[in-house]
Amino acid sequence: MYKRNKHKHTYSKNRTLRVLATSIKTKTIAIYTATLLATSVNGQETEFPQNYFRSPLNIPLALSGTFAEVRSNHFHSGMDYRIGGKIGEPVYAVADGYVSRIKVSAHGGGKTLYITHPNGYKSVYMHLNNFCGAMANYTYNYHYGHRAFEIDIEVDEGVLPVSKGMQIGNAGNSGSSGGPHLHFELRHAHNDKTINPLLFGLTFADNIAPTIHNIKVYPADGRSQINGQNKSIMLKETRTNKKTKKKYTTYRDTIEAKGWIYTGIYATDASPNSTLKNGVYEIKLLVDDQLWFHYCPNEFLFEETRAINSMIDYEWYKKYRQAYILSRLLRGNNSQVARTYKNNGYITFSEKGCHKVEYIVRDFSGNTAKQSFIIKYTPQTIDKTPAKAETEYTIPIAYYTKNHYQAEDFAVYFDENTFYDNDLMKYYKSKTNHNNVLTDVHNLDFKRHNYPPHKTYTAKITIPTHLRNIKNKIVAVAIDEKRITAQPFSITADTVVVLPKVFAGLALAIDTTAPKVSAINFKNGAKLKVIYPRVKISDNLSGIAKYDCYINGQWALAEYDGKTASLSIDISQTAQPGTNELEVVITDGVGNSTRKQWTFVSQ
Repeated sequence: MYKRNKHKHTYSKNRTLRVLATSIKTKTIAIYTATLLATSVNGQETEFPQNYFRSPLNIPLALSGTFAEVRSNHFHSGMDYRIGGKIGEPVYAVADGYVSRIKVSAHGGGKTLYITHPNGYKSVYMHLNNFCGAMANYTYNYHYGHRAFEIDIEVDEGVLPVSKGMQIGNAGNSGSSGGPHLHFELRHAHNDKTINPLLFGLTFADNIAPTIHNIKVYPADGRSQINGQNKSIMLKETRTNKKTKKKYTTYRDTIEAKGWIYTGIYATDASPNSTLKNGVYEIKLLVDDQLWFHYCPNEFLFEETRAINSMIDYEWYKKYRQAYILSRLLRGNNSQVARTYKNNGYITFSEKGCHKVEYIVRDFSGNTAKQSFIIKYTPQTIDKTPAKAETEYTIPIAYYTKNHYQAEDFAVYFDENTFYDNDLMKYYKSKTNHNNVLTDVHNLDFKRHNYPPHKTYTAKITIPTHLRNIKNKIVAVAIDEKRITAQPFSITADTVVVLPKVFAGLALAIDTTAPKVSAINFKNGAKLKVIYPRVKISDNLSGIAKYDCYINGQWALAEYDGKTASLSIDISQTAQPGTNELEVVITDGVGNSTRKQWTFVSQ
């Protein structure tokens, strides 16, 4: 059950040679080869240059987010640098190169610059408040030339060259940022594989050791026992005295176990002058002083990032936002950020006795925290009782191949590696009382694993006859825990093809309600007292698909902030002294449109 391909989750001894072989295909081979000379970082050999890149900021580096720490559905792909809580800190190019991509979005990284460097790497700067110089002019002209705020431009070499130390923008809070900061990344230029910037020498003083908050021990299957029960336990628990009602903490240093088990650790790291709980750099698990599990995500591909869901106690993280990194690796997890050395990380012993289990957690500066406990182990008696037949979960799922299920009015298709391990699936229909949902809800439930899919799958829902005359207003939705969210979809003949990235109830809804628009910081017909008039926009179901603003009939750039669902309108190119007319047109995902007009007086 727990056998694993011995070639997976191993670190190549010839990694430098493989990187060099790849770089031969590029024109930067001469410079790139020079950077592959081994350099020591904290006693470890690294291929990454130590003095090539400067800091992207002129202030001391202080972290609010670490590389590869756990985020919802992904590893954090870079470093978050603090900027004092205020927008505007200058941001500089870390080395010579050229701007190869500019992306502006209301969500995600917001205003983002990508710079390709001649040594085979790429630097990325996200959540900027603005671009500077030629980058600003190029982007501004592109916005107006294509009449769009959200853009994603590939820029040719030679168009926007930069030199090391040139200011390229100011740090801000654009996109999905939770506060002013700079998100910074270094990547391999040829495949966008992101790398921990600390490996390039962009370090900071740190004498604070990580904190191990708790350790959990889990049964691996229905026959395993931990302290006599088939459920997980924590080494540290907070309880309440029934008489005094006071809380107290208990600690376990020994547990009793039978069968296959595995462990999980919740540990965080803090940076100087910060109270934030960030991710740790490295986790080692030793069993009887033998290395059992090693977690050290120094670099990863973006197609690997959702695998984090299978590497943590996912349900616990959803509920409490505490990331327990698990010692076992499921067979369909193809990421390279962790390695197991025996039994895929599951723990079992052949003989009765006591065994030492120890966690060692380290930050990049070498500060270390340790915690150990004893497993008092009893080999499990083989259960010869015939297994009960499955009565509900009857659809087999194999993680390594394509899977397909067809019902009367519903079908679902999964590519290989959508799942992290083999499973059994149950399909059933249910009802919902949501006003907009006009069909049955199609549900997929899984017996063994509760993780989101590793990648998008395809579901097909037949449109009921009574909805076919209004199918241009149909929206595919996911219903989970009473929430309803629109999903990417298309309509082919009388079938809705849905492309969800969640396992939730899928249904068809109707959206006939137009978006809403309202003024925020100005009044109709009044003198304008702000530089940028702002309007709030919202939609009930299918989401905002398009927005256009016009001043005196001329298109004006409107910057959409997804956090506040508002548009800030640039009037500098079109407003005239005196009375001006502002028109805003908002269209949702199925074509419902709202048009609203105001006048304002400008000096």
